[in-house]
Amino acid sequence: MNSSVIAVLRRVDIFAGLSDLELSQIAQLCKVAKAKKGQIIFREDSDGDDLYVVHDGAVEIQVQTRGSDGQSRLSTINTAYEGQAFGEIAMLGGGSRSATAVASMNPTTLLVINGPELSALCDTNTAIGYRIMRNFINDMIYKLRSASLLLRGHIKWQDNQLSQIE
Repeated sequence: MNSSVIAVLRRVDIFAGLSDLELSQIAQLCKVAKAKKGQIIFREDSDGDDLYVVHDGAVEIQVQTRGSDGQSRLSTINTAYEGQAFGEIAMLGGGSRSATAVASMNPTTLLVINGPELSALCDTNTAIGYRIMRNFINDMIYKLRSASLLLRGHIKWQDNQLSQIE
């Protein structure tokens, strides 16, 4: 399974630029988890510091939203497919999960990387640490810009103040 794990890790943006030898060190940290369609991997606001990579299948990333009827519901904001990572915000920043992750295909296989173990590897091998942190930063910048554009689509300036578009 190690060669298939390395093949998947090679596709993960946050591991871009790492050699196969470096990826094999990360592969050694990976635990395999299976999830059935509809199974919750983690919930918004729960504690956690694991990073997840989709080995096969798909995972919907959902957040609590409130509709115009005042009812709270989960809304899908992204879907992660093979070779895509999720859970990095809680891993990097500590604190609680910013979204709920739900398996959306049956079966879904995940690679689970313990945050403290990955941090220890990054501390020990600074070349890996530098590359991963740089890639994390690029990923966070992309997500911040995307969120900013989304927010701009839902607000407007009125009399020098922000207000919601109705």
